[in-house]
Formats: sequence, structure tokens, C-alpha cells
Amino acid sequence: TIHDVIPLRLPIYRTSPRMRAYLQLVSRAAHRASLIITVSQHAKQDMMDALHLPAERIRVIYEAAGEEYRPVTDPQTLAKARARYGVGERFIFYLGGLELRKNVLLLVKAFAHLFQQLNDPGLQLLIAGNPDKKSGPLFPDPRPIAADLGMAGQIIYRYIEEEDKPALYSAASAFVFPSSYEGFGLDPLEAMSCGAPVVCSNRTSLPEVVGDAALTFDPDNTGQLVAAMRSVLTDSELAADLRARSLQRAASFSWRKTATETLAAYDEAYKRSRKR
Repeated sequence: TIHDVIPLRLPIYRTSPRMRAYLQLVSRAAHRASLIITVSQHAKQDMMDALHLPAERIRVIYEAAGEEYRPVTDPQTLAKARARYGVGERFIFYLGGLELRKNVLLLVKAFAHLFQQLNDPGLQLLIAGNPDKKSGPLFPDPRPIAADLGMAGQIIYRYIEEEDKPALYSAASAFVFPSSYEGFGLDPLEAMSCGAPVVCSNRTSLPEVVGDAALTFDPDNTGQLVAAMRSVLTDSELAADLRARSLQRAASFSWRKTATETLAAYDEAYKRSRKR
């Protein structure tokens, strides 16, 4: 199984000797494998392009959100989750890492524009993660930009406990995922499984995951992201429609289906190896 070949597609991810050695190992293993499983059609095409693998040796098997990701409707549970992370009734939620390709800096800039347009002092942005944990060119710190834009008091950075994720997805006014490069996109799928209105980048594998159940935008275009978030926050009918479409779309993914297809792929690989 190869989830993605992002370091082969984005040069900044393969600057270290350790990563280059790892990629050589992946390439060697991929060319020797009877069959390869990956998690999206986009990742499959990436492997064909970067590793020069034939399409017939790659099987796409989608991942899924866990059964714990379902809408949380109990008011007390939602209130406790909001209080634990310091957010009010109206907040935008992002979860998915602070790497450069995740485009968190774009989200901070777009949120600042949105905040000025809506003139809503209660609106907050909750970013999952601790910017102090990692640093360097691959992990740009969003806090200086937020401070320059006057948003330091409106943006919260917190590590999110696993058991709190369903409640936060459910409570959020919108879940926004601005990543420019993903092998699959499990975070927006988890959010959709909880019925969150999703605003998502239109790049790489993400359209395969969200389908027509999310508002999508070009991650190079701040204005598109601002407009999409504004639409969800100001149009209650749109938000309700996105919540319903999220649940419908997420229901088409399941770990049971993933397991069944994986078992079939293993069986095929075993039969191929017996013929060698």
C-alpha cells in the first residue's frame, strides 16, 4: 500500500538525505510488488507518472471515516466541547496539520477578510494543532500573519483530543480544508460524516472525496475562499443543504467496503505471485 507520493511531486519535501533514501526504498518496493493499493485515482495517476508504474498493477481503494464520526446533537455535549476549546456559537474549524501544503496561511488571510466583511465580533477560527511543535520551511507559523492582520484574538490554536473531534465537527459553522495537495482527504470526510458544512480545496484527490457535497475553491485564490465561507455563514438554507449532502456523501464510504476490496486485492496479489 502506498498512500501517496507527495515527496516525489513536491521538491521541498525531499530535501533531506533520509527522505531521499526512503523514496528509493519505496520505488524499489513498488516495482517489485505484484500489486499496489492506493487511496485515490489521483494518487494512482501520480504513481504512474512519478514511478512509471503500469495502471493495471495499481488498485484504488478508498478509505473511510470511523463509525465514531456521526452528528452530535446533544446540546450539553456540544456546549462542553466549545467551552473546552474556547470557542463560541459561531466558529470555523480547520483540522489537518500545519504543513506548508495544507495552506493554513491562506486560511488565516481569508478569515481576516471574512471577519472584516461580516463585522461579527463573535466569529472565531479554531485551528487544530500547536505551531510551537514544529518549525522550519515546511511548517510556517501562522501566528505572525494573524497578528499583523489584527486576528490574534479571534484565532485559537489547540491540539484536539480524538474524542472531541465529532462534537467540534458537528458544532462548527463550517469546516474549511484549504490543502493544495492530498493523497486522499480523510479530514473533510470525517467532517462530512458528522454533517458539517464543508468548504474544500478543489485540488488533487479532494474532489473525489467531497464530490458535489462541499463548496470547493481554488487554493491559490483567497477571494474564492472568502466568498465560499461567507456563503455558508450567511445563507442558512445553503448551510442546511450542505449538512444534508455531507451525510449523504459520507455514507458512500465505509471501512467494511475498504476491507472487502483490500482482501480481494490481497487474493489477486497472492494468485499473481503463485504464477511467477
